[in-house]
Amino acid sequence: MILKARDLIKLLARSVPYQQAIKVLEDGIACDIIKIGNILRNKERFVKRRQRLLGPNGNTLKAIELLTECYVMVQGNTVSSMGPYKGLKQVRYALLKRIHRAHHMKYCFSL
Repeated sequence: MILKARDLIKLLARSVPYQQAIKVLEDGIACDIIKIGNILRNKERFVKRRQRLLGPNGNTLKAIELLTECYVMVQGNTVSSMGPYKGLKQVRYALLKRIHRAHHMKYCFSL
């Protein structure tokens, strides 16, 4: 329970809404903080690819949330996600694929 409380504090520090962050205390739910800021050196390219994660009106992010059953929040140089362990693995894989030039979502979920 102490580890889950630590994860709760991490999520609250990253501005995840309280109603979402409190779910990390449930069994089978975990959180993952993915650092995406140091993947690319070029700042403009990083901003464009981070925008690709969000998609128009946040549709790409909503699609990732629906497919993985996880809550995902992009803020600054990090991505906070929480959900079942299998979903977190898929979120990490999909986000890193999107950053590394995969243009279509179907290439991101080939697990």
